[in-house]
Amino acid sequence: MIRKSVAVLSALLIGTASIAVQAQDDIPKLKIKATNSYLENQPAGKAMDLFAKRVAELSGGRMTVQVYHAGKLYTEDASIQAVLDGTVQIGMASAANHGPFTKAWGPVETPFLLDRQQFRDIIINGEIGQELRKQAQADGLYPLMVLESGGHRIVGGSKEVKVPADLAGVKIRTAQSSVILGFYKAVGANPVVVPWGETYLALSNHVVDGVDATTSSWPLGNLTEVAKHVITINWAPTSTIVDTSVAWWNKRTPKQQEILTQAAAEAQAYSMKLEDEDQAAVRELIKQQGGIIYDPTPEEREQWRAASKKVWPTVPGDQSIIEKISAITSTQK
Repeated sequence: MIRKSVAVLSALLIGTASIAVQAQDDIPKLKIKATNSYLENQPAGKAMDLFAKRVAELSGGRMTVQVYHAGKLYTEDASIQAVLDGTVQIGMASAANHGPFTKAWGPVETPFLLDRQQFRDIIINGEIGQELRKQAQADGLYPLMVLESGGHRIVGGSKEVKVPADLAGVKIRTAQSSVILGFYKAVGANPVVVPWGETYLALSNHVVDGVDATTSSWPLGNLTEVAKHVITINWAPTSTIVDTSVAWWNKRTPKQQEILTQAAAEAQAYSMKLEDEDQAAVRELIKQQGGIIYDPTPEEREQWRAASKKVWPTVPGDQSIIEKISAITSTQK
């Protein structure tokens, strides 16, 4: 059983790996631009701000990070391209939006492969997560952090849904991801790719009948007004990877790399703590806004899981990673 509390992780990262502030002339000056696709007051935004603060503190002000929140500088896919081009030093994107640049994170999207704690134990903190990081490096991306971003994927709409049969032929808004599209086809729905910024209008005009997102997306997008019913199928973690480029990383001095590594580890642990607090608060907020949340029974959840298994062989990336993860998680059920 792999099980570590966020508190223990944070203590290990901060307490045993602390870096004394270096003499100023030992650390070359460095200005860093970092993108953040989330709002400043969301867990990912707060984690990025902590990262910037700790980089400045650990370097005695010689290294600074300017964080551009809420996608103001680049969209997610554009931010990763900008990292590879050297336009910005640090970019952020979901596992799905990494697809055009690396297949390393494909296995993380696999339906019903990982629950929330398993995602933390195996991907964020485990050896398999380190293996995925190495695969990303082979494609020119150096992952600094793996963050949760709003919990696992759920589905909601104008009518109550309990089992896959309830979605037969229903048009569900999804992101442009072969795994997400494959999942909703597998459970009998009709997935329709709609940009996030157009989702509310698409729901209100009945272009789509429901939406695939995270619990945090409901209050963020005022979705209770157009998608009142929510079912917490929690079919895949919504992970966000924060990258720099391998080329940029290799040009940093050992002390600069050490500082960036520690600041990233602290921010990553802080993000998990904030996600725990945020998910409980968001759930209550959805109810306060008139949303109706349905938690499927184990038998109902098994119907979703069984229907989605046909998607596993089509997930991009290293299929052996999926097999390794499944071998671990199957012993924890």
